[in-house]
Amino acid sequence: MTMESNSHKFKQKKSLSRYLLPNKIPNKVGVAVNRSQSAREPRTEHEEGPPKRSMTISKRPLSLNVANMSPTKDPSNFLQINSPLDRGTSVSENNVADASLTDDNVLMEKSISHESVMKEAQVLYLIPTMQARQRNFLQGKIGANSLLGPRELERVFPNREVTIFVGTWNMNGHTPPKELNDFVLPIGIKHVPDILVFGTQESCSERFEWEVCLQETLGPSHILYHSISLGTLHLAVFVRRDLIWYISIPEDASLSVRPGTAFRTKGAVACSFLLFGTSFLFVTAHLTAHQEKVKERVTDVRKIVNSLDLPKVLPCKNKSKDVTQNFDYVFWSGDLNFRLATPRSKVLEWLSKTSFPLPEHLPHGYLHHDQLCSVLADGAAFKGFTEAKITFPPTYKYDPGTQNFDTSSKQRTPAYTDRILFKHRAGRRFSGQMETPPLQCLVYDSVSSITTSDHKPVWGVFKAHLRPGLDTIPLAAGLFHRDVYLEGLKRRATLNDSKGATAVCCIQ
Repeated sequence: MTMESNSHKFKQKKSLSRYLLPNKIPNKVGVAVNRSQSAREPRTEHEEGPPKRSMTISKRPLSLNVANMSPTKDPSNFLQINSPLDRGTSVSENNVADASLTDDNVLMEKSISHESVMKEAQVLYLIPTMQARQRNFLQGKIGANSLLGPRELERVFPNREVTIFVGTWNMNGHTPPKELNDFVLPIGIKHVPDILVFGTQESCSERFEWEVCLQETLGPSHILYHSISLGTLHLAVFVRRDLIWYISIPEDASLSVRPGTAFRTKGAVACSFLLFGTSFLFVTAHLTAHQEKVKERVTDVRKIVNSLDLPKVLPCKNKSKDVTQNFDYVFWSGDLNFRLATPRSKVLEWLSKTSFPLPEHLPHGYLHHDQLCSVLADGAAFKGFTEAKITFPPTYKYDPGTQNFDTSSKQRTPAYTDRILFKHRAGRRFSGQMETPPLQCLVYDSVSSITTSDHKPVWGVFKAHLRPGLDTIPLAAGLFHRDVYLEGLKRRATLNDSKGATAVCCIQ
């Protein structure tokens, strides 16, 4: 009788267990972990169950090492962090990085237990009331703890360095290819830059479609901050999503150097803004074509420099008529149409005997006959601008759809028409130094794999230094092109059955 009653109680408990909370909770990728054990703790030899497959731990952008952070006894130092922010990005589809995959080619993340999440939330987000009530009426600066102040700057950019991608492409009026990774996320860079700027000439007619293609390729980590167009010229600025709170309102300007024509193809568009306390200007231009019209191109540059009225509302001391003198960092890209002053036969002979990329020293072959190099050397235009070393083949002119140089009846000579120039303003005090740290070009290259146009895209990655700003600067207040963002993510999430894609859910 006793055995029967015990058996009955056991069955009753077993049936009731269905209605109790489970001992395991799923994490964000659906991997279950025990409540009593964090996923970060190593598995002991005495634990039962099948062996776990090898995992790769991925550090998310702006991730914090919670193990090195602990609240101190002093309430005023409750949010003290012992280690700086780790801005290393993860091995994910948003980054172009080398990743070592497992045997099954599956990237998995260790799950975080409920207790670890609560502990991290307490360290990062809970602000003690006593600390918030503390005030000091005797000393300190108003901007010390401001949104654009030095503390916030070093929290977002621990080294006060920002990476900038600048790309230029004459699209020849054609629709862009479905695959833009080689241009937007080139394999030559490890992490996605903080700011990405794309300038196009003879752009495709569908401006919204082009912006969505860029957004779809970049993914959710970046947003379209601002875009401007004039005729066939277009400029789009993408920024890291969390930077929208530290950036000023955008200001833009444009100029057509052929105002009498109804279809504007030659001229320039520009966009300027402040990130914390550092000002930036981005210009993309399409100058006069043809081999012999060097003076006309120089005249175009002078018109653009003296006609772009920037900045308008943003602060600027001693505003100059030359727009490039009013900003800390200036990037000038586009189809500048400067050619090689060498016969076509000799250029083709040089190309047939030359392997790319070229060594870093110049001149190479006929690059010393480049018209833009001569203009920069004698100061006829682009005063103060420099260009990184060219190591790639000429970007103009190709037969669309091929890698062959122009075989039409016009037989145009190959040339470096697509360029990126840059300059920085010196004489500003930065962290005790008398000059603004120079702008560094990390990579300068072209994209040979894209063949939809008669031009090859050109891109460069730069590193610039930031300084704190004042909260009196008019901010963008979190505004961005949300319609482009939503459409880009919608297309990014759509499975492409034509390529044999499998129905696997990817949670970011």
